[in-house]
Amino acid sequence: MRLLTLQGYDMRTFCGPIELSCGTYRDDLNISFKQQQLYGLVNEDQVIWCGQDEPALHTETGKYIHDIDADPRDIVAVIDSLVWCHILDYDSRYIPPEEHSDLRYQAGNSEGNYDEALRKAEDAYLADNLPKDLWTGVIKDDITKKSDQLLLKFPLVFSTIVNVDIVTSEMASLGRRKNH
Repeated sequence: MRLLTLQGYDMRTFCGPIELSCGTYRDDLNISFKQQQLYGLVNEDQVIWCGQDEPALHTETGKYIHDIDADPRDIVAVIDSLVWCHILDYDSRYIPPEEHSDLRYQAGNSEGNYDEALRKAEDAYLADNLPKDLWTGVIKDDITKKSDQLLLKFPLVFSTIVNVDIVTSEMASLGRRKNH
């Protein structure tokens, strides 16, 4: 399975340990605290966050994008991004882009006011997909959505880093790599 991660270091040479006090979110106490809670749930804090899509690169010049051929034996947890974003209190109406696109399409095909139809569709989606206790739904048994994220044990034992790119100012201006 191909995964991607954006890191401030090259994982081919960095041996760890990973320290939250030096990480991307070290200045955001909300995220740091909730990451510690999550790591307590999975009983592991030496992990790298990976996604199934290319990361947005608008402000990431000098960081490293790693393409990983992930082996299931390195997977610590599958994270439901919808639930995780609600745990972090990003946006009380956050819905992953691919699901939100479907809701917008449905609203566009409905009778009546588009905005009202979209709001109703969003409300129904959130009611159906968010558990009352977010922490009980953040860890999933399997990957079921493109937005699911994975925590991989670091250092990688069974997985292979197949490509590493350093984010250039050109990539940052595009928001992505040219060839991917």
